Amino acid sequence: MLLVTPTAAELKTQELYGDIWDSYKKKKRPRRGYHAPATSHIELLKLASNTKIVQGEAGIDAGCGNGGSVIAMANQHPNIRFVGIDLTGSLQLAATLAENIPNVRFVQGNLMNPPLAKHAFDFIYSFGVLHHTRNPEMVFRSLLERLRPGGRITIFVYKDFSDLPLKKWLLAPITLVRRLTTKLPAPFLRKLAWLGAPIVFVFLTLPSRLLRLLHLGRLAKHIPYGTFPSLRGIAASLEDRFGAPYEHRFSLSDLQTWAQANNLEETRIVDCLPWGFSGLVLSGRTPWLKTTHI
Repeated sequence: MLLVTPTAAELKTQELYGDIWDSYKKKKRPRRGYHAPATSHIELLKLASNTKIVQGEAGIDAGCGNGGSVIAMANQHPNIRFVGIDLTGSLQLAATLAENIPNVRFVQGNLMNPPLAKHAFDFIYSFGVLHHTRNPEMVFRSLLERLRPGGRITIFVYKDFSDLPLKKWLLAPITLVRRLTTKLPAPFLRKLAWLGAPIVFVFLTLPSRLLRLLHLGRLAKHIPYGTFPSLRGIAASLEDRFGAPYEHRFSLSDLQTWAQANNLEETRIVDCLPWGFSGLVLSGRTPWLKTTHI
């Protein structure tokens, strides 16, 4: 049940990510050429936040996609309850895959107003989701409302490159192209993504690998798609990058404002470029309840 009436863009988002999760099912293959220090989204959240993203008794994977990450986390932490929530219908497959895992459940819902109890969870993590929502800051506040006092939130969002003028300038034509590509049907966009993936691999991924072999990692980390291990991953990322109707980008100061406005404690805001990701991680705790002594 979606408790917020979806906009046309949210319905498009639902279609897009349903297509991505159904079309790019991961296959277990060796990660040849994958040189990023963080080799998964969850690992990046842990490294960037410099803390455990899981604590207490229960938590939420906000925007869990096909459920792969939250299922893995549930297997790693059998005594902790996990809830995966996502806008797409791919959760039906996730629920089937997790039918023998008693500590994970899936809920289809809009993160603008997630159909989950308030003040009932000890942690929330979300990778690459908030920047594709209608109002990321509102979603952030809505997620915080689901945390108990002292609960931890860890999120990854796109950066706006305000600190790197050249990258910000190079981003402008891509933003113009998105005005067209976000209107394309997901199956057609997927075909374009597969056509573009070999080009990206040759002109971005391979040069980045070469620079790393030449011990020029400081330069290589600035090349988009430089750490992608396969054409499948590149194609999925291209469909995501050029298909999502909503795309918001943030600076370090933007996330500092979020943290301060919500009185987060133990806040850590980090640029993820050293780990091979073009984004920012925000981690922090909700305030503990103050006790009054009589």
